Amino acid sequence: MSRDTGLESGKGVVWPGLDQINKIIRVSPEVWSETCHRQGSWYRESEKAGQYLIISSFELHGFEQFKEATISRSDFLLPRPATREEKEEMVGDKEFRSLVPKEWHVISDLEKRTWMRWARRGGSELDWDTLFLTHTANHANFIKPRFFIESEGQTVPYSIDRSANLCSCCLELFQVIGHEWRKKLVSPCAGAVIFPRLPKDRYLLVERP
Repeated sequence: MSRDTGLESGKGVVWPGLDQINKIIRVSPEVWSETCHRQGSWYRESEKAGQYLIISSFELHGFEQFKEATISRSDFLLPRPATREEKEEMVGDKEFRSLVPKEWHVISDLEKRTWMRWARRGGSELDWDTLFLTHTANHANFIKPRFFIESEGQTVPYSIDRSANLCSCCLELFQVIGHEWRKKLVSPCAGAVIFPRLPKDRYLLVERP
C-alpha cells in the first residue's frame, strides 16, 4: 500500500505530517507515546485515543466522512502575548484543571533542558516555570477561550504566545484539544519550527468540515 500510494508512516513524533515534503503521512496510536510521551497523554485520554491519524496534502476522495479538519496558512497576527497573570488565571481554572492529564505535569530534567534549549533557539527569554505555565495556558485557551476573535458570529480561539514559548501544537492542529470549535488559529510550537521547519509565529487556520 505504501509503495503504491506514497503513504508513509510517521515514526517517533507527529511532526513529519507537518513537513511540506511529505504528501501523505499515517500516524499510528503508539507514536503519541514515543518521543513526546508526556504531551501524548492528552491524546491517550481523549476520544481520539486508539485512532490512526492521516495527514494529507490532497483530498482523499471517498474518505470525506472521516475528515476532521483542513489546515491552511493564515495572515493572523498575535495582538499581544498573554500576561503571566492571565496565564495563571487560565491554568488555575477549576474546570480546566480537572481535564489536565496527570502525566502532563511529570517532567524530567532532561526534557526541561531540551525545551529550554529549543525556546532559547527561537529567541525566548522565559525561565522554565514561566515557559511551562505558557505551554499549559495555551492549551487551556483552546478549552475555555479567553483569547479569541469573532468570525461570522463564532468564537475562534488562538495561540496566546510566540512560537518559541509554545509546546505540542499538534494537539490543537490534529483536533485532540479544542475539536469543538469550528475554527482555530494555531501557531507552530518550538518543535514544529525546528523539525518540520514551519515558519515561526505564522498562524495556521484549522477548520472543521
